[in-house]
Amino acid sequence: MKKIFGFVKALFANKVVLYVVAIVILAAVAGYFYWQNKQNLEKLNNPTQASEQEVKELTEKVGKLMDLPQDEAPTIITVVDKDKVKSQAFFTNTENGDKVLVYTAAKKAILYRPLTGKIVEVGPVDIAPTTNFKVALYSATGDLANLDILENKLKESVTNLEYPIKQAAVTTTDKILVIDVNGGKTVEVEQIAKLIGGEVSVLPKGETKPNADFLIIAGK
Repeated sequence: MKKIFGFVKALFANKVVLYVVAIVILAAVAGYFYWQNKQNLEKLNNPTQASEQEVKELTEKVGKLMDLPQDEAPTIITVVDKDKVKSQAFFTNTENGDKVLVYTAAKKAILYRPLTGKIVEVGPVDIAPTTNFKVALYSATGDLANLDILENKLKESVTNLEYPIKQAAVTTTDKILVIDVNGGKTVEVEQIAKLIGGEVSVLPKGETKPNADFLIIAGK
């Protein structure tokens, strides 16, 4: 009888241990998913941080395949529509989802494919020095003096841009929007945006499309 009682007691003790272990495991899993969800929410609420994380991860991966410039952080471009950029020699073999690391100071662009972990293309970066591009400058505040500041800022780094249009914008924004008016200049528009602290955008609804290659809308 004592043996039976001892066996039942041991079995009960083992079940309690198993329950405790199961609860600990469930708590750990729940904690992990909570942490993951919190991280994702932070990235959504802080796109700058998410961008910095992407730069860090990509430079670490690409840095294992080739030497990268060490004195600047690259601008990251994601290829979302390969058919729009195929006309450019650099993007001949690109696929949607590819990443471009653009080093403005070093004048180097690297096309990297995360899916295979391989470098697809490496090329020089320059805003077409043999071609003069037209840039339209719109002020979202109506203050055209801000447009002169932007023009001077660009002239410090780029010499082949012309500024034939300066006017007030219809768009209301507190940012600096840079638009590739006719498409096909993915790298160049990213470079211009980086130089003036702006962000690449599409032509805002209701805004006048200028007779120019690029449109910059300066906000507050």
